[in-house]
Amino acid sequence: MDASKYKDVAVRRGYTYHYYYSRATAGKPTLLFVHGFPSTSFDWSRQVAHFAPLGYGVLVPDCLGFGGTSKPTDLTEFRHKLIADDLVDLVDAEGLDDVVAIGHDWGSALVSALAQHYQDRFRAFAWLAAGYFEPKTQAVDPDVMFHFYGYWELMNAPHGPKLIEDKMDSFLQLNYSVDPGLWKDHLLPRGAFAKWLEADRRPGRPEWLSEEDYNHARNDLLEGGITSPVNYYKIMINKGNLADHQALPEANWHVKKPGLFIATKRDSVCIPDLGKASLAKYAPHAEVIELDAGHWVQLEATKEVNEGLEKWLLNLPSASAQKL
Repeated sequence: MDASKYKDVAVRRGYTYHYYYSRATAGKPTLLFVHGFPSTSFDWSRQVAHFAPLGYGVLVPDCLGFGGTSKPTDLTEFRHKLIADDLVDLVDAEGLDDVVAIGHDWGSALVSALAQHYQDRFRAFAWLAAGYFEPKTQAVDPDVMFHFYGYWELMNAPHGPKLIEDKMDSFLQLNYSVDPGLWKDHLLPRGAFAKWLEADRRPGRPEWLSEEDYNHARNDLLEGGITSPVNYYKIMINKGNLADHQALPEANWHVKKPGLFIATKRDSVCIPDLGKASLAKYAPHAEVIELDAGHWVQLEATKEVNEGLEKWLLNLPSASAQKL
């Protein structure tokens, strides 16, 4: 991605966001791409390369805790509502009024927060791998969460960030796995993730992740550290979003704008059936595309993702029609 197209803007609550921006041609919306963990705006480089030449605007931030954006360590700063506020501040900084929000992984949670708090500001919403995140009005039981998603325990442990940083190649080569099935045995069972890192296992990188992509992710994470990013997990375990969700009118839980879910059949964390069930309840009109890919679908199945998004975008009602 062209470094000259990056900007730095201070949002209302004082943090600086580093983001890539390319202006749309007349009549085209701007695509707000929101990455997850452990990523940066660079994760969307293949989508930027596809959509910018077609005239779409692209706005791609390093999310809070990552890349060139501020890295607070207080978990309460990672409330989804607050980060949604930040993302709207970026939209406002560029004076945009026709925007489609597209998220992956934790970015899907943030796009869900945009739909819940700022739905009228967006033409449509899309989720990759992780589907729509419904509001939770009851506290999460950590033991239950750790039972199903064992790696969350290390993300929440005081020693977790240092272990990940010390074993960065082992971490990345499990995260961007040559075999999506490795997650079932080494990420999901309680305690397995820490054992993998402590053994410093390094099976290599998958063929769909270039050496440039791998080194970019590695260097960014080593430079910025993991202490701030793990707050995306801590906020969920420590009731950080609870008050915001409880205050949200039930009508705001539902997505009335057009939606798209790109499900990943070989993803053992973001299981397609869970994403489809959430959409069936809160956005039953949303389109679903299922791809035979793992979690990092925008990298592993770039052509299919770009084609699916493009077809969906071309069939969206115009922004002016939605306001009638």
